[in-house]
Amino acid sequence: MTSPPINFSKEPLPLPGLKCRRRKALLVALQFFWLSLTVLQGCSSVPVEAQEAEPPGLSIDGMVIRNELPFPVTDVLIDVPATGAFAGCGNILPGSDCRTSFESRDYGRQALIIRWKEYGESHQTGEFVIDVPDELDRTRPAWLEVVIFAQGQAGASLIQD
Repeated sequence: MTSPPINFSKEPLPLPGLKCRRRKALLVALQFFWLSLTVLQGCSSVPVEAQEAEPPGLSIDGMVIRNELPFPVTDVLIDVPATGAFAGCGNILPGSDCRTSFESRDYGRQALIIRWKEYGESHQTGEFVIDVPDELDRTRPAWLEVVIFAQGQAGASLIQD
């Protein structure tokens, strides 16, 4: 059994008891009301007492790269793709580290990638962001600590002396 075809009318929606001009005015008023309500939602504010203060920024003024492997690693590079910044060390002997300081920079939570070689074989991490530990004093600069801790594996954190 088939259903009869549905005929759609191009006539305005009939609202009983309203003449055409009143109906149009009502529809325009409703559209204006919903548009106004949508726009005003963006203008809402939060009371001063409820606003949380943004914690002060953290600056980084150096890095240390630690090699915990029983063999040397080479061509270690820390790359920040968003800014194009990079830093690194050429050779790091087993159980030692490479340290360097640089002009203090604000830490903006940009993603970074660590690249290095073990026995000439290239390794790298995926992009990741380092969270700022709560125990860091944001009034003092921090250092970036990178640790190559297992074959093909590395991690990073922010530290202070």
